[in-house]
Amino acid sequence: MINDISRLDYFTLNVMVELCEHKSVTVAAVRLQVSQSKVSRALTCLREVFGDPLFVRQRYGMEPNRLAETIYPLAKSVVSRYQVLARTAANSRLCKHEVNIAAQEHLSSVLMDCLHNSRIETESDLTFNLHPWTSDVQNQMNQSKLDYCISINPAESENVDLHQIGQIRSFYLVAKKGHPIFDRPLGIDNLFSYPVALFYYSMNGPKNHRLETIATELKQPLSVSMKTTNLCLLLEHLEKTECVGFLASVLVLEAIDERGTLDYIDMTDFWKDKVKHTGERPKYNIYLQSNKGADSIFTNTLVENLRTRILSLQA
Repeated sequence: MINDISRLDYFTLNVMVELCEHKSVTVAAVRLQVSQSKVSRALTCLREVFGDPLFVRQRYGMEPNRLAETIYPLAKSVVSRYQVLARTAANSRLCKHEVNIAAQEHLSSVLMDCLHNSRIETESDLTFNLHPWTSDVQNQMNQSKLDYCISINPAESENVDLHQIGQIRSFYLVAKKGHPIFDRPLGIDNLFSYPVALFYYSMNGPKNHRLETIATELKQPLSVSMKTTNLCLLLEHLEKTECVGFLASVLVLEAIDERGTLDYIDMTDFWKDKVKHTGERPKYNIYLQSNKGADSIFTNTLVENLRTRILSLQA
């Protein structure tokens, strides 16, 4: 009996439902978009499995008998659940064509170029959903809510692969054009003379900004006017106030230059000369984090494109 029941696939049960509801092989064939002969073969299968005619041919159609009326609600339930399962599978295939990635907004232009090029190179039919970087992205990566994110010195995780795509090598002081801080040589004595706006990069770990640590090491007072992970908000603040900002990486320069109201000084050598370290100087590496389930071919292509692009900007 079990072997016989296994012959009742979705289509055969669907024929059972259609015949019970419409009492016509012709109508069932039209509704299922198949030939009448295919419906007839399914009816033969039903009769063989249950050892019963199931339907009696009458003048105006095929009437289900008592056994068919008993089977009908069960078959209807199975067909309905199968249709739900089919929709779920279809949605799942659709979602697999969507890539969710988190990054800070100043990386969006570089990231989108690299995503677009990687899609072309891998001939992938993908839709990219860009999400803002937040302190919760590591949890979202571990829970597979995100496929990728760009972070600074992220912690290792068994569910996430790390791909180094660059290193922060340059540091800049930024303020509005004509700011007094640009009028004289920069030194420790005037570096902390103005309120500071601090930009928090996409990194987890200590909540103290690196500049706060440096000020403490140099025994210099530090007045912090704002802290943010939003670069646009920070640059607007610098445009409207006498505050100064300390930013890192050439990746921020495009956003500064676009405004036309800000100026900056490369402080990389200044920090190396003025800030001494008892141990190894801290390194800030940029990583693309990928979920373990992400497509490996697309991931590797994206990593190479990001590395190439960042190296070209640093040249």
